[in-house]
Amino acid sequence: MYPYYHSAFYSQAYSPPPYYYGQYSAPIRFIPYIKSRQFPTVNPDIFMHSAQHMQTLMKDASLILAKMANSHQFAFDLMTAAQSSNKTKVNEMLKETGIQSSPSVSYSPDGLKLDFKTAVDHVDCCHLNLSLKWM
Repeated sequence: MYPYYHSAFYSQAYSPPPYYYGQYSAPIRFIPYIKSRQFPTVNPDIFMHSAQHMQTLMKDASLILAKMANSHQFAFDLMTAAQSSNKTKVNEMLKETGIQSSPSVSYSPDGLKLDFKTAVDHVDCCHLNLSLKWM
């Protein structure tokens, strides 16, 4: 049989069982070749515009949250309108808080979700998601 292995424990050459058809080779260690990559030059303009737009979204979210946190009547009316699926009333109430952007609103029996989005040069750049639980 091929291959034959010589061992100190066997007095004669050891042949593996007949279902071994090939030679065993020890695994070869892979040493990666790390080449220094060239990155493109950095242009922070779009990043800065995104940050500026995100600041306006955060201000809008802060206005809405302040109104919800400080006005019991507003929170009650908003929950009532959302639970009765009166989407126009919910959007009107959110606009009355003084926000500049209009979030997409979804609600469930558990709570309210507001998704603020904005675009820079027609590219979707900024998302701010608020999830508020009321049950």
